Amino acid sequence: MRYILDAGPMIALLNAEQGAAVVRQILIENPGECFAHALNLAELYYIFLRRGGESAAENALDDLIRAGITIRDDFDIAFWKDAAAFKGRYSIALPDGFCLALAKRLGGSAVTTDHAEFDPLLPLNIVPIVFVR
Repeated sequence: MRYILDAGPMIALLNAEQGAAVVRQILIENPGECFAHALNLAELYYIFLRRGGESAAENALDDLIRAGITIRDDFDIAFWKDAAAFKGRYSIALPDGFCLALAKRLGGSAVTTDHAEFDPLLPLNIVPIVFVR
């Protein structure tokens, strides 16, 4: 199974927050099948940059790559339109649209901590959604 991580689970993993063990388990059980879109990583990067500076942001990114997360930078027209359509149709943040679009493209599950934005999508069966907490 392929897993596409939203920023929340990656932050949980890096900060050893609630849900980190679930993310670790996904990474261990699915080597080479865990992805994050560059836009979701940009979100994570700026959060760590604000909290601890450039070295903290770079270390966070390096730790995620070492953990086995593959960066995807899909940005062809069909892809970004799909991501934007998720944002336009549902009450979600644009990075969440990119996570969903990548999960759809790769036939994988979106992994998130964000119940507020993803719970309303569950009955729509757009892609499988895994909550880590």
